[in-house]
Amino acid sequence: MIASPSSRRLRIFGAVTVVTLIATYIHLRPQWQFEYREYYDGVTSYFSRPVYDNTLYNQDNENLIQKHYNTSNPCARFPNTDGILFVMKTGATEAFDRIPTQLITTMSCLPDSNFLLFSDMEQQMGPYHIYDALSEVDEVDKDRIGDFDLYRSQQECAVSQKECIDTTTEKQHAWHLDKYKFLPMIEQTWRMRPGRDWYIFAEADTYVFWANMVHWLKKQSGLNPREKIYLGSRSFVAGRSFAHGGSGYILSGGVLKHLVEQHTNLTRQYTQKATEECCGDLLVALALDEHEGIKIRQTWPMINGEKPTTLPYGQNHWCEPILTMHHMNSEEISTVWQFEQTRKTDRVLMIKDLYDSLIAPKMRKTRENWDNGSDDVCYINPDPGAQERADGQARDRQRKEDEMSEIEKTAWKSPENCAKVCETEISAEDSDNKEKKLQRNCFQYRWHDEVCCTSKSFKFGEPKPKPAGLDLKAKWTSGWYMEGIKDWIDAMGECTKPAWKIPEL
Repeated sequence: MIASPSSRRLRIFGAVTVVTLIATYIHLRPQWQFEYREYYDGVTSYFSRPVYDNTLYNQDNENLIQKHYNTSNPCARFPNTDGILFVMKTGATEAFDRIPTQLITTMSCLPDSNFLLFSDMEQQMGPYHIYDALSEVDEVDKDRIGDFDLYRSQQECAVSQKECIDTTTEKQHAWHLDKYKFLPMIEQTWRMRPGRDWYIFAEADTYVFWANMVHWLKKQSGLNPREKIYLGSRSFVAGRSFAHGGSGYILSGGVLKHLVEQHTNLTRQYTQKATEECCGDLLVALALDEHEGIKIRQTWPMINGEKPTTLPYGQNHWCEPILTMHHMNSEEISTVWQFEQTRKTDRVLMIKDLYDSLIAPKMRKTRENWDNGSDDVCYINPDPGAQERADGQARDRQRKEDEMSEIEKTAWKSPENCAKVCETEISAEDSDNKEKKLQRNCFQYRWHDEVCCTSKSFKFGEPKPKPAGLDLKAKWTSGWYMEGIKDWIDAMGECTKPAWKIPEL
């Protein structure tokens, strides 16, 4: 059957219409998608709420972090932690303040079999069990050692710990009790989770950068976990070195196996020794030295005792990757986790990345009622009264008068005079000299009560209470020489390769 001319015209018109619509769709589709993303990226679903405006985003870090925070798949870039066990220590008086944030951020992607929680009291937190590190300490020792009074009070509490224990007045007692947990915790850890390659021990206010940590342990460090290895940030007590517990420390499976299986009375042996020593992390070092013949391998600044606001950015704290930070409160832990989740790159995270994304946007020339931690070199009013008021560290670090420039001699008189120390460190003739910029020793200052202190690194710091009276000497003023900081950063250039630390004895 042959179609009529009008029918053929209708078919041809229909085909042309379809082709035109397809072509129009193809042409406009990218624009539609862009508009869709721009609109819905800023809108949150009432039920699933997967996408939020990124509260860390601003015009100063827009090239570094995403404008929006997609929470739908937080473990997408989380590393494979097989062979690694994470052991977190806390106290009953603080557990419910600190642990929940860790569990919903940095530990949320760890398999349950890859971490343990210890405290000085057995507790349950939702589906997570907190083990009592002191449960195997001899009852006779608990009764005779006064440091266990808080332990007994916690056990006898019939309601929540907050109702029974005054955390302010008991803070020092909690500190004394804490040192007894370390070695019993190590023994229990091996019995509960034996055979791992690496054991990472940390506090409830320690932040672990898992992508960096796993990459370093498994690929970059070249360390053999079957050997006896003890890694951390080195501290000293009475000339004895140990890995600072708050920064976190790492034991190889090889050393943990031998220490626990060959020395079955560690807890009893070191309970008495703990009454004579300050700290549990020191006891760990003593046990490893006495029984295994090994000492800490320095892994600072990658394993670090500071946090983003107190890190001393500059030499030794720039191109180095970061593995841990300490003294992190719950809000700070959440913030850094959010930063890791919204970075625009998955390359190794270096210390400079923390500064560029989290600190640099907040930097300015001065802040009142602020302490930026400047304490490398100090200038104090030579008057005996002012010298006596100054703290011991400032007095120990003040420059000798015969070594001062004319500007330094008057630095103590005011914040403005103090600021000039950094401003005049490099002469106009050397202002374009790259090497001079890299050798800068004055980036910031702090002035308080006729004491001016400067710093060879740049830190953010923390607020100080506003003075109650009108005495201008009582206020805290902090300042940063922003031009000098910028010059140093420009002179450093890009960190083309992460400066991985080789652990050293």
